[in-house]
Amino acid sequence: MKNNKKQEEIEKQAQDTKHNFALYVPEIKQQNWEEKDGKVVIHIKVTDPVKKFLAWMVKRTPETKLELDERCSTVWKYIDGKRTVYDIAKLMAETYKENVDGELYRLVTYLKYISKRGWIRFKEYDKEVEIKYT
Repeated sequence: MKNNKKQEEIEKQAQDTKHNFALYVPEIKQQNWEEKDGKVVIHIKVTDPVKKFLAWMVKRTPETKLELDERCSTVWKYIDGKRTVYDIAKLMAETYKENVDGELYRLVTYLKYISKRGWIRFKEYDKEVEIKYT
């Protein structure tokens, strides 16, 4: 009974594509990153003047390196500016042998977090582009 309700909610959301987060396309804004041993390392410049001064005092560069775990690195590499959030969730489900709903929940939570940090942005899915390429 609960699964039927959930399925109905998903179908109802699919009808309203304007507000369906799964149809948004994430794009990477943070271009200063590298792949090291299969994991993504993001280089973040420190902009806080106090932290910059302290880094200068101890003769360090005012930069932070953030190493993502395996799952987050996989998501980061799938973000290409063409795939929708739902497409990435399907790829993650195939990669980690999980169901799509669970992966979609995890993915949306992660994407919201990195979006708030300013590392990615979202654009709306353009159906007309898909029609041209099919």
